[in-house]
Parts: sequence; C-alpha cells; structure tokens
Amino acid sequence: MARSGEQPGLSRYAAGVFLGLDCGGTRCRYEWWPAGAAAGGDGAGAQPAVHGVEATAERLAAVLGTATTQHRPAAAVVALAGAGDPTVAAAVGQALRARGVTVPVAVVGDVLAAAAAGLADGPGVLVWSGTGSFAVARGADGTLHRVGGRGYLLGDQGSGYDLVRRAAAAALLAVDGLGPATALTEALTRAFSAPAPARLGAVLQALDSGQVAARLPTVLAIAADGDPIAADVVEAGVEGLVMLAFAAARLAGLDPRDLDVAGGGGVLLGSPAVVDLLGRRLQAAGARPLRQLGERAAAAGAARLARDWHEHREPNHGWVTRVAL
Repeated sequence: MARSGEQPGLSRYAAGVFLGLDCGGTRCRYEWWPAGAAAGGDGAGAQPAVHGVEATAERLAAVLGTATTQHRPAAAVVALAGAGDPTVAAAVGQALRARGVTVPVAVVGDVLAAAAAGLADGPGVLVWSGTGSFAVARGADGTLHRVGGRGYLLGDQGSGYDLVRRAAAAALLAVDGLGPATALTEALTRAFSAPAPARLGAVLQALDSGQVAARLPTVLAIAADGDPIAADVVEAGVEGLVMLAFAAARLAGLDPRDLDVAGGGGVLLGSPAVVDLLGRRLQAAGARPLRQLGERAAAAGAARLARDWHEHREPNHGWVTRVAL
C-alpha cells in the first residue's frame, strides 16, 4: 500500500533520529527513536472518522510542529485510528503536506504502531483497549492479522467507549422498566451532567467517542462497589476482548495453548481489575500470563516503525508500505 513518501531535502534532517506519533480519539502521543533522543510529549486527540480529515491534519500538524522544535527527524510515522484505510491515510498525508509539513511522514493505522510495540520479538497476539479496541496477531512468517477495531458503531468490543455505552444502555433500560435497577443510572446522569436520567441518550449522542470513553472510571467504580449490572457490563467487555484475541490467533495459525499475549491501551492501563479479569480468562483458555505494555509503548512503536521504514528493515518496512489494517 502506498504511503506518503519521502520529501526532498532529506539531508536537512537529523540522521539516525526518528519520530513516532500514536493518535487516537482522546490523545496524541509522540516518542523518539532512539529512546531518549529527545523528550516525548502529548497533543490533542485526532481521529478522521470523528474529526474529519482536515481537522485531524490540523491537530497532527500542531503536534509535529511542537515535536520537531527539538529535532528534525530523518523520518516520522503517524499511527492514526482509522488510517488503516489506504484512502484515509493518503488523504491525511496530503493534508499534512498542504499545511507545510516537510518531514518525511508515513501515515499508517494505529494497529501497526501497537504491533510494533507488542509483537517485536515474534509470533503472538496483542489485545488493545483504549477509546476503541482491536486485536492483532503476528504469524510465524511475520504477517499481521487484525480483528476488530471496526469503529464505535459496529465494533470496538471491550473498548472504553463500548463499556460506557453498555453501561448507559443498562441505565436507560432501568429508567424505562425494561431492566433491573442499577446505581449506574444516577452515577452516569451525574457524570455526563444530563438534566435527567432519561436524557442520557441525547447527551451521549452529542459527544465524540473519546468524550464518552472518558467516563469509564465512573462505570468501573460502580462495578467495584458491587453493583451487579455494572459488573456484568465489565465482564461482557472483557469477553469481547478475549474473543478478539483468539480470533486473531486463529487467523495467524497460532495455537491458543502457550500463546504469548500482550495488552495495551488506556482501558487496560487504567483498570487493574479489568487487566486481572482479562488475564485470568486468557490463561483459562491456555494462554501465557498477559504482558502489559506501557502507556507510551505505541508511540515508541511508531518511532521504531519510522526507523525501519526509512532504513528498509523487515518486517516493519513491509508493515508500513504494504499492510492495511
């Protein structure tokens, strides 16, 4: 798959220094290769499906502008939710160039940066849950196989958005007498500043996916307090993540027994209870103990992709130039 290519004037850039951006609906993080070449940082979230291509490019250009005041990297990779679609990736790359970005940039899907972070050492599966969710498996031949991450409307099982949406749906079922009473009703009405519980739906529909996902701590707190409906919401989300993990493993031809599984994303980082439940469910099916990635791992993975793209190192060069996930 064609990506935004190298730009003229490469000699003006710092040899051996590469930049990676990991951008989702809530936050855009950047890191450098090699680690410590400069300080990483954060910017506003950017997601084409939510913000549109032009607004996304505007936000990305601002982050790139801030980062490149420290170094002029030899190349950069922007890993972006929704950019697994080659048309979207090309549109964002073109919009970045139109805004004066001259750093050689490849725009790829966020799945690739996560894979570079969690599957660098060989076959295995990465489960990711942040604002959205997905699983990606690396087969024995280095090929990547992605499952999930199809967007908040039709997928993203076990993501922050999905968990809050499920919780709000349960709250409204209780309001209408279609489901059991739950403390989620009052808690989410307050968390979203809704004028009344019955208005929760209208409030959520006016927010983007990142704003909805940001209320996940409320759902997790109610579950931790023993509310059975909230606990069911969390368990359903975890089951969705388990389903994604083993589906990706099957596509990659991996045996679920002794399967190496890494976990990443803000939901897993922010909830030890979710991580514990996910790890136990995976191990019950034969997988190894869950490896937890740090919050900046995907940005570091994107920086590694930038180096390998620039230096034509496989399999990462092929992931950047030929893989659409």
